[in-house]
Amino acid sequence: MTEPGSARIQKLATLAGPAFAEVALIVIGPCALILARYFSWGAGPYRLLSLVLLFAFIALATLRRGYLISVWDRGRLHWVLAALCAVLLFLHARYFIHDIRRGGECWTDMGRPSICSGEWLRRGLNPWAECAPPLRAAEKRTPPTKGEATYVECVKFDRCIDYKGGRPYKNWKHHGPGFDFMDGYKYGPISALAYFPLTHTLRERGVFAVNFAFWWLHAFLMWGLAVAAYPSQRAAPWRALLGWLSPLVLPLATLLPTIHISALGHSYELAPPEQGTFILEITRRCANDIIPVSLGMAALLMAARKYWVLAGVLLGLSLAAKPLPALLWCVLLPGFAGVHARRLVASAVVTTTLCYLPFFVWAPREMIANLISFSWLRPTNASSIRAYIPESLGSLIGVLQLLSCAVLTFAFYRSGPRDLGRLLRTSALSTIAFVAFNKVVHGNYLLWIQPLAALALAGLPFRAPARASVRAARVRAAPDPS
Repeated sequence: MTEPGSARIQKLATLAGPAFAEVALIVIGPCALILARYFSWGAGPYRLLSLVLLFAFIALATLRRGYLISVWDRGRLHWVLAALCAVLLFLHARYFIHDIRRGGECWTDMGRPSICSGEWLRRGLNPWAECAPPLRAAEKRTPPTKGEATYVECVKFDRCIDYKGGRPYKNWKHHGPGFDFMDGYKYGPISALAYFPLTHTLRERGVFAVNFAFWWLHAFLMWGLAVAAYPSQRAAPWRALLGWLSPLVLPLATLLPTIHISALGHSYELAPPEQGTFILEITRRCANDIIPVSLGMAALLMAARKYWVLAGVLLGLSLAAKPLPALLWCVLLPGFAGVHARRLVASAVVTTTLCYLPFFVWAPREMIANLISFSWLRPTNASSIRAYIPESLGSLIGVLQLLSCAVLTFAFYRSGPRDLGRLLRTSALSTIAFVAFNKVVHGNYLLWIQPLAALALAGLPFRAPARASVRAARVRAAPDPS
């Protein structure tokens, strides 16, 4: 017998509060991450505080599993979340398509190398080891052909792929040959090869288009990881996508104030983040982190499906796109429950070696200088807490950074189940710890945290209601036939 209208209204009223609280719990993580997007080159102490608070929130919210019964797993309510996610996906796609059509400047320290590295390779130049020769007089006078236009624009901007001569590097000495050449490409060969087919003709719009394609892959991988990690929760995939996509529509860019802070001997102003700040990071700010993060998440999903060799290959491709953040997953994945560690590690090592080896043979010292030495020797800036402490204490922050990641990894191996849900939680926490104490805390690093935080919060605090209890609730809500 169908429920009377008053009983249905009463049932909806009792579900409304817990349903709202559940969505709020999912959205708090992205909100905290947006707070860390307050921008200023003097934002170091503030960003550290924001990331510490985010770390504490995720750690506490996921400390115990299944302590909340999910409202959205009752009946067909999860389709409401699915509809919300569909709307958010549409809004994101519209933003991307607008930026791809419009184009714009992409000559940042991430965008320009993404555009120009493939041009260097096409000309037989090593983007990790060589600066381009000066343009000939004829090339400067006459408009370049369509096939050479991108290369000419790259060389006009700078003959080196990533020349470090700006304000933070005013005393930088590493412009010489061999191990001292740190003006080359700072990322792996997979990134250069992924961007080249479209950037050769479309330039910055090619960067946006490649990032858009990987963004869609990102979305499918998050859905797949949530299904694999929380199989009994039908709403978990949609909660994960909702947590990942919600920053676009949260009106925090309008509501948040401009903050003036005087701390640690410095005074600075923090401007609130722009609307759609995470989309802007992979379009107009031209961040390339979407590629290694997507490949790393694909490795996690294949490991969850027990395709160990394929998981290792994808992990190796992530390392060959950008060494971080995949190095953090390299430490955790061998401890995953039921993993065939030898197959996974061997396939990851072989893939990474095959990708890097030709370029290391080509210019070994310059590859080491740009991919390894640069990370150790680069100066800090005011986006990091390290700029606000005596230089002699900078090494202690580095030790704290590595120690926090080591403690989290040790806890993952030594206590509790090492299933996919816990792997996602530890990945999120270790990534936050690594970024919070890094030499630089730029906005693109928050792209590493965003999907992992959403996946951890999407399922670990919740459990689906038992079918028996759902059926009992329906019986109790039905009117007495007598």
